[in-house]
Amino acid sequence: MANSFKLELVTPLAKILSEEVEFIMLRTTEGDMGILPNHSPFVAGLATGEMKVRIKGKESFYYVSGGFVEISENIVTILADEAMDAKDIDLELAKKEAEIAKKKLEKANEDMEFINIQKKLTRALTKVKIAEKYL
Repeated sequence: MANSFKLELVTPLAKILSEEVEFIMLRTTEGDMGILPNHSPFVAGLATGEMKVRIKGKESFYYVSGGFVEISENIVTILADEAMDAKDIDLELAKKEAEIAKKKLEKANEDMEFINIQKKLTRALTKVKIAEKYL
């Protein structure tokens, strides 16, 4: 039995992480999910949230939004719309994004516009929450 597995975290713009890890906790569209070595094959949609990764006993945290996770043969591949190390989140920028989205949300008059702005607000507030936790 392996004590670790390969994690590939990729966005359309960059490969964020490619490491042997011991544990992952992330948020799927069905709820929070923990992944350990030798996990059975699995595919799920990703929700906006925090991802915790344990590498050599040390935990790191990431912001992940949208996309998919696939588990196959001790390899976890995460194709995310957006992802970043919690340490790389610009807290002030995230707060500004949240404020802008809140103001737009108050003025939104169409259902689709409202839904899109709500998503932007959720993403910005999640970044703020994660960044504040690890400062």
